[in-house]
Order: sequence, then structure tokens, then C-alpha cells
Amino acid sequence: MCSFLILLDKVCNNIHDLNKLLKLRGPDKTNTLIKNNYIFLHNLLHICGELTLQPFIKDNIVCLFNGEIYNYKEFGNYNSDGKCLIELYQKYDQEFVKKLDGEFAIVIFDFNKNIVILSSDIFSTKPLFYCYDNGFMICSFKSVLKNLTNKEILKLSNNTCIKFNLNGEIIKTIDVYNFCTKQYKNNFDDWEKAFVKSILKRTNTTKEIFITLSSGYDSGCIDLVLKNNKINFKSYTIKAAEKVETIKKRNNFIRNNNMFIELYKDEYQESRDYINKNMDENITKIKTTNLKQYPTGYSNLSNITWASAGLNHIFKIAKKENKIIYLSGQGPDEIMGDYGFNKKPFKHFSEINGYFPSDLSKIFPWNNFFNGTMRAFIDKEEATSSLHGIEGRYPYLDKEVVQEYLWLSNDLKNKNYKAPLYYLMKKYKYSFDKNVKIGFKCKRNLKK
Repeated sequence: MCSFLILLDKVCNNIHDLNKLLKLRGPDKTNTLIKNNYIFLHNLLHICGELTLQPFIKDNIVCLFNGEIYNYKEFGNYNSDGKCLIELYQKYDQEFVKKLDGEFAIVIFDFNKNIVILSSDIFSTKPLFYCYDNGFMICSFKSVLKNLTNKEILKLSNNTCIKFNLNGEIIKTIDVYNFCTKQYKNNFDDWEKAFVKSILKRTNTTKEIFITLSSGYDSGCIDLVLKNNKINFKSYTIKAAEKVETIKKRNNFIRNNNMFIELYKDEYQESRDYINKNMDENITKIKTTNLKQYPTGYSNLSNITWASAGLNHIFKIAKKENKIIYLSGQGPDEIMGDYGFNKKPFKHFSEINGYFPSDLSKIFPWNNFFNGTMRAFIDKEEATSSLHGIEGRYPYLDKEVVQEYLWLSNDLKNKNYKAPLYYLMKKYKYSFDKNVKIGFKCKRNLKK
């Protein structure tokens, strides 16, 4: 996790005044470059390789990025993942983003060609906001830009790479990745291999790792794979409305360091107040099919703030214990059923109701696959982790994991709720409650 801010140097007299919130996201080192009348500011959270300052500069090209590129060693003998970006851009132009495997937001200013490139990863896991007001303004936090301009501030969409000229005009937009919707695989073997690989690449670090462990499917399978592969980590559980016996059985599956947290009302309120005061803006408008209750077709996600309050409390504890890499369980709800199962929706914003037809292309992508709750909940996790200098990583959103799921036959997908996760836990005799949707209910049963 890092953060950056780019703007014309005449816009702000003291850019460091704007950096107080941004620096929380990258507490290890701040670096500033002024080039061609633009200020490039970058805050670093050092995770892997040598401690490397940004921006990267080569041949009158400037690059900043936030996130991790897991396959950077495929491109050369680089001692830090971001160092591959300019050379890849020089070789492949805008198409270079299709070569990358990771979670990232990337900005390239090519002053030779008067070109600006902005790219998200497939699911836009790392925030990037931008606008054009007599020059580009680009930032990891929307709230910072709102203090500088009255122009509309846009969030870079998922799976998007945009090429602009320096006048702010779009030259070309491409997808970062194109999923195949053919459904032809009749077992879970390749999906399991992809998921294990996804966990391993995200834990290949000397930094300490943690998860939030619930009694549901998503965090459970991350816990299972970490334990099976003897990866050191810590898990945190807010008791709330969790099925404690299920979690105890999980802890006994292979022992690890788990903390049960009794959340008190005053702790919860303190955490919620902190979130409301400091967290950057989130997407809260969710497309819904419940037009009787929501005539406009959109509802607000009321659980963004209270869920963030619980997550914030865990992150606060984890950071004190020097845990800075968080493996998130985000994704399966949206990808493996869209909050439904067997044609029955669990939420009013489900479109496919947990049923996959024989021709997947007829429904792909449903709204929550890229947008809707996917976008809102990633924003929630990123905005919360930003306040603690914790890097969120998303094993379920790995492109190979998602693609392998899409390739499963519709019969396999429809057989069980979140079928690959059901299969994985059953295969390894890991405790879970079958075909039950369990959410993060951190504000339940608060202690007085």
C-alpha cells in the first residue's frame, strides 16, 4: 500500500499540508519530484524488495504506482516490483498492463509523447481519483482533491486503462483483462490450484500477515489454505454473532494464533466515530431489483460504516502487533452467486440469485461482479486499512482464481452454495455450516 498526489505546482503553495491523510497510507517514506510544472508526491509503505523511492523516472517518463505486482521478476532482474513498469510501457505501450499480475493503481506521464496513462487492476482494488482542471489532478484520496477543485472528481473504474493527452482528452481506453465465459471444467482441481497459488504469492514476504476469521466460508478457506501450507499468520475474531463452536473447531484444525475479541459498546462507538471523521469517501449507491422499496433502482449500503468500525478495531490491534498485510475474504459473495443460491436471493441487490445458466455470456458481468457491492466493499476495506498503514490483499480476486471459477460447468457452480469453497472445506474436513450465508455482524451482542 502506498499513496500519491499529482498536480500542477501552481495549484498549491504547500503540498505537504495536503499530505497528512495520504501519509497514513504510506508511512515509511515520502518523496516529491517537480518536473515539467507538475508535482509528483509519493508515500511509501515498504513491503517487498529493496526500499525504493517513487516516482520512477526514465527517458523523460515519470511513473507512480500503488499496490503489488507479483510477477515482476518475469520481466527482468528488478530489485523492486515497480521498477519494471516504465520499461514494460516502452515495450508494449498501453497494452503493458495486460502483462501484469497484481493489485495496483498506476500513473504514467510520458512527456516525450505528451501522454498520461491511468490504470486500475481488474477489480480496482487500489483507489485512484482524478480530474482535469487546467491540468491533471490525480490522488489516492478523493477528499484531498475536493479541497483543490470544483470540477467533477472521477474514480478510475475497474479493469480500465485510459490513455489521455496532456490536455485531458481521452485517446484510448482498454480493458486490463478479458474473462472467458465458456463453462467446460467438471471438477475443482484447477480452481484449488489457482487459489493456493494466489495465497502463496500474496504471502511471499517477510512482513507479518493476518486475517479476520469468521464462521463463514470466505475467511475460512483462507485460514484453511494458510494452515495447510504452514504459513505463519494471526487471525482475529470479533465474537458478536459468530458461531463460536465453528470457529473453535477451525482453530483446532491446525493450531494457529487466534484472538477472540469481545467488542464493548464504547469501543465500537469510538471506532465508528473515528471512521466517520477520517475515512475517505466510499461508494454507497447499490443497484437493486427491489423497486418497491427503492423506486430509483438504487439503495444505500447502511452497513458500510458499522462494518468498517469493526474492521477498524481489528486493524488497530493488528498494527500494534506489527501485522501489516491483511488477506481479505472479499469477492466470493459477488462472484460465486451474487448474494444468492438456488434461485433464492439473500439480498435485495442480487441479480442472478445464485443461479448460473448454461450460457454464462447471457448474464456476465452481473452488476455486483465489478461494481455494486464489489466496488463498495473493496472501498470500505481500502479506506479503513489506509488509516493504519495496512496493505489489503485479495486472493479471491486473483485473475486466475476468478477465471477458473468462470470455467466451471454451470452444474458444478449450482450444486452447492459457493461450490468451490464448499468442496475445499469438505475435502479437508474443515468445520463449516453448509449452504449458510454468514455476514460480518460486528455490532451484535456488544458488551456493556
